[in-house]
Amino acid sequence: MSARYRSVLPWAGTALTAGASVASLWFAPPSSSQYWVVWAIMAGVWLAGVAVLVTPRQRGSVTPRQRASVAARLLRAAALALFAAPLALAAGLPELAVGLAVLASTAVMPLAALRVVEERPASRLLCWAEVSVVATGAGCATASVLDNEAALIATTVASATTMCAAAWVLFEVTSGDDRRRVLWLVVGGAATTLGGMLLFAAENSLPMGPLAEVIVLGVLSALLPGAIAVALVLPRRADVRAVMRRAAVLIVMLALSASVYEGIAAVWQMAVGTRPGKGVPALLAAGIAAGYQPVRLRIEAVMDEMLFGRSADPVETLTRLGTDLTAGAPPPLWLHTLRSTLGVPGIELRQENTTIATAGTVDAHQTQITALRAGDEEVGDLVVGLPPGHLRLPRAAAAVIELVAAPLAQALHAARLSEQLRLSRGRVVTALEEERRRMRRDLHDGLGPALTGIAYTADAAVNLIAIDPGRAVETLRGLRADLGDTITEIRRIVYGLRPRALDELGLVDAIRQRIVPLRAADGRALTVSVDAPAQLPPLPAAVEVAAYRVAVEAVTNIARHASVTTASLALTIQDGTHLRVTVEDGGQCTQAWTPGVGIRSMHERVEEIGGNLTIHSSPQGATITADLPLSIEN
Repeated sequence: MSARYRSVLPWAGTALTAGASVASLWFAPPSSSQYWVVWAIMAGVWLAGVAVLVTPRQRGSVTPRQRASVAARLLRAAALALFAAPLALAAGLPELAVGLAVLASTAVMPLAALRVVEERPASRLLCWAEVSVVATGAGCATASVLDNEAALIATTVASATTMCAAAWVLFEVTSGDDRRRVLWLVVGGAATTLGGMLLFAAENSLPMGPLAEVIVLGVLSALLPGAIAVALVLPRRADVRAVMRRAAVLIVMLALSASVYEGIAAVWQMAVGTRPGKGVPALLAAGIAAGYQPVRLRIEAVMDEMLFGRSADPVETLTRLGTDLTAGAPPPLWLHTLRSTLGVPGIELRQENTTIATAGTVDAHQTQITALRAGDEEVGDLVVGLPPGHLRLPRAAAAVIELVAAPLAQALHAARLSEQLRLSRGRVVTALEEERRRMRRDLHDGLGPALTGIAYTADAAVNLIAIDPGRAVETLRGLRADLGDTITEIRRIVYGLRPRALDELGLVDAIRQRIVPLRAADGRALTVSVDAPAQLPPLPAAVEVAAYRVAVEAVTNIARHASVTTASLALTIQDGTHLRVTVEDGGQCTQAWTPGVGIRSMHERVEEIGGNLTIHSSPQGATITADLPLSIEN
């Protein structure tokens, strides 16, 4: 027989047994006291379905001889025992039927549930716990067959106790996904127990017959197999602790609301002698609804602390973070303080998609990102790694993050401004050194040799006066021409430091003079409209030069890169503290405005005096704006 048929044969046998079990209800209908066999068939169907669901997932993940996991085989065995119970009852063996059903429920199925952890931890205590579950389950089955009520009660209590103890031991020796699987078992067992208790409580109140009760109990029996299926197949699809938290909060709030309502109604009846009238229940419901939300939040906080650990303390976090900030600690120390107080695996501080500081380890797929804003400006992001098993930050930790985001943003903004100031100072020093180098080159290579030549020519003229006056005159005339060239060179150097037109014409007219000859890239004349106050206030020399250079360079860039023949230039005084230079064109940029020598020069000149330069380029046009302070502090 091939391996394929060997793997299908057990399932075929299970299906045939289930069909025969259902058929037995038709050919040998059970009495009202034997309707429990309907529950046995329903529970067997749930267990067999779960076994079918989890078996294909195991193929190829274990040894070739173990195509199905131990849990799947135990679930199939429990289903077979439950399917066999109606057959035994139809065959006239009620004791065997009861024994099979009880054995499947108290021994085989709990043992299958304990096998949801595929890689068994090496724990002797866990082995003893499983042996105890099987032993007490067998004891329950034996007491049921013997129909000994006292022994049945004792073994049932022992079986329930050993199941709880085994689950606790399995929880303690596991971690990660395996611990999530155990928690799913706890959720399934608790839901099944709670459902059974509610059914027992409503038994005398609801008009249900024996068969209806058995069917409802059969439906409730699907909860534990369903939890086993989730534990084996999808343990991470939902955070089981979040499910437990919501369920626990719901149960507590329902019980508390019902207790308050019934308690007040009972006190009313004791005081007045009758149940509350029509208006009182409405008032009670309104009062309970008013207090529901605050009580629910408090219960959620308690459950969060029980399931997810100690809540983050905002006061402690702010105190420790404030100490770090005032002491001038670097960003990694800020994050270390936050990580230790929040209890998260890692935190990152990002600025413009660049990580500038990290504490711990951050999983890129398990994070929560908080934007850090200083005023209207976003200065960075705080990336917090989620604790293991969490889909989001706990409520207390999220509140702390929201609280510390503002001081962190301000500190990060200040650090960035300090870094920009340091870089700006570096650029200023570099610019000054380059200017000094240019001056030295001009003086050494141009003016110096010219003056030396003049000195030698003057000596030659002195020597020629006595022996050849004619040549002496010619030499002096040449000396005069050399002096003119030298004066021109001196003026070139001086004008390089400060344009002459500024002193002769003033800022506005000097700009007009410089931009009039400019033409567009295609050779057409460029018309620039200049809008400026009739009289500018006295400007510092550095501000005047910076405004002139920025205006001329901006208009030159428009001439080079924009397919327009018109542009506008405006000089305005802002609040009496800044001179704003604005250059605009309404054309389309034919080339991208890359940071070249001209743009870099504009930035350097503006930053040297503490100003701010912004350049906005788009397909609809370009705008260059420079804000220059009217007073410069040395």
